[in-house]
Amino acid sequence: MMLSLMKYNISYYIKSARYLPPVLIFAAFLSINYQTMPIDIWSNLHLTSIAVYILSSCVAASFINSEDKTQQYITRLHVKNETTYHLSKIASIIIFLIPFYLLTVLIPTVFGYFARDILFSEILIYMAVYFLVSLLGISVGIFFNDTLFSAELAALAHIVTILVVAIPFDVIFADNPIVVYANHLLPPTNFLADRLHNLGEGAFLIDLNFLAFVAYAMGYAVILIALYNFVIQKKNKE
Repeated sequence: MMLSLMKYNISYYIKSARYLPPVLIFAAFLSINYQTMPIDIWSNLHLTSIAVYILSSCVAASFINSEDKTQQYITRLHVKNETTYHLSKIASIIIFLIPFYLLTVLIPTVFGYFARDILFSEILIYMAVYFLVSLLGISVGIFFNDTLFSAELAALAHIVTILVVAIPFDVIFADNPIVVYANHLLPPTNFLADRLHNLGEGAFLIDLNFLAFVAYAMGYAVILIALYNFVIQKKNKE
């Protein structure tokens, strides 16, 4: 059932063409980003991970809104389990996004844009970070749908949320403890800033801090997805 739903969701989304604005903007960003060579491996990861977060959040919002409300109701009745229906949407978004962050790391690797040869272990780190920030973007973006908000309010609130999460306020306002503390409550997309800012061509160590980031990011996303599932089901019953 889940695989059939995912196939249906992705097919429906592609036909809707709602993916075009965020995908075209992301493609434009990559083309600009890779104009200047050579590219530092770790600073590039930080920059592109923020872009992947924004892409994922925007795709998630447009994916959730792509299906007509009447069609959503019919599909939910057919599935019979609303939790399965909503989780299939999230799984479909993840599958849809995988090619984009594969390309994000493969393009500079294949065409030699990096300042040095990238190691296979470093590619794995890239993919892990992209997956995590993508999952965070999805878990935030799904809330901005026309079931929970009006279309105009959802779009405005989503833009504000993206800016708040993507801009490293804890770095800009490092002397303000309130801002730094508040930033820690947001999705941890800017965690890499501190780790990669002065790293240069040094080794990126998978230490306890990084593993803590992985656990925190996964936990944060899972909690948001569970909260969304609860809220959307409650809203659909009203």
